[in-house]
Amino acid sequence: MTDQPGWTPPTRAVPPGWAPQQPPLPTPGGPAFDRQYTPPAGPGGWTAQPGWGPDQQWSPPPPPPPPRPGIIALRPLGVGEILDGAISSIRAQPRIMLGLSALLAVLTQLLVVPLTWLLLRDVGDVAFGFDEPTSPDEQLAFTASAVSAAGIQVVVTLVAALLLTGVLTVVVSRAVLGQQIGAGEAWAQARPRIPALLGVTGLVILIELGVLLLALGPGILAAAVGAPTALVAVAFVLGVPVAVGLAVYLYVAFSLVGPAIVLERQGVRGSLRRSRQLVQGAWWRTFAILLLVNVIAQFLAGILSVPFTVGTLLVSFLTGGGDGMNPYEILPLLVTALGTIVAAAVTWPFTAVSTALLYVDRRIRREGLDLELARAAGVQVAATAAAGPAGPAGSPPSAGPAPTG
Repeated sequence: MTDQPGWTPPTRAVPPGWAPQQPPLPTPGGPAFDRQYTPPAGPGGWTAQPGWGPDQQWSPPPPPPPPRPGIIALRPLGVGEILDGAISSIRAQPRIMLGLSALLAVLTQLLVVPLTWLLLRDVGDVAFGFDEPTSPDEQLAFTASAVSAAGIQVVVTLVAALLLTGVLTVVVSRAVLGQQIGAGEAWAQARPRIPALLGVTGLVILIELGVLLLALGPGILAAAVGAPTALVAVAFVLGVPVAVGLAVYLYVAFSLVGPAIVLERQGVRGSLRRSRQLVQGAWWRTFAILLLVNVIAQFLAGILSVPFTVGTLLVSFLTGGGDGMNPYEILPLLVTALGTIVAAAVTWPFTAVSTALLYVDRRIRREGLDLELARAAGVQVAATAAAGPAGPAGSPPSAGPAPTG
């Protein structure tokens, strides 16, 4: 953000392989090890240095702990620290984290439930009836309606998640510094970046679809022209792993576009390049963290949704009059929507905050952002504990422009 120092990208290249310089250790047997020279004050001019001796081991003093002005310590983060920081951020500001997520989930369901009911209320009776067998045409109609309803739900949920990600990224950027921000101010800072977030999301979806079409196209084309079954099977056996691998690679490579757009005010193409730059050299670590975050989120969502899933089935059976069950009637849909709201209120902020903290960790590791954040928070980081790149001769890292606010 323009009023938060340190979030803009560094203005000069970072030499690879930099490490903070430390003074050389004394060598055993030398004057600096056993004793030190002082101006002549007695015979010989030498005085023994307290705490040193030929039989003693020299060890540097332990480094001071890294400062922690907010939800994380200002140093490279471990996986557990990223998860703990996400939970700490939610606990520190539950009103904006959980409340805003629940509000967006409610608005999402207000759009999804009526559309799902209109699309599936009639075909649901056919698909879930106990007595009447369904014809292929009826099954096809149900499938088409279900795909349409699912597509609408995905689009609406994606837009809501983007809005939440933009606002919560601003909140996290302040929480790292030990500051709090209201929902109104966070929305005011995130709102100008919403078009770029929508644009980059649409572009990433198109890229992913293009990759899938390129990998699966030969198999689809072979099936369409009536090629031998063996050839079609081979095309899909080869194409599916390639499609999945490329889709996952691009998902991880572009996983940090949201924070780059909101905090660095990058454009659509600039955010894609910036995310790839930050992930470069740590793709597997980033993939593992994102996988763990999403597994935890889905696990929590599943646990929270169990009572509502049981309630949906029970209400569907009772409203079916014993002839079948239709989970797409209005009452079962309302029960399902309530479960979705409860699950989203917890899992959406967890994934958004975890991604924002992963972005902070990548910048600390690559660009020494911890020093800039420490200056912004009014704390100091020991030079030997700084974990960021610097210029020649151990000069401080360049993490961005000087503080402006």
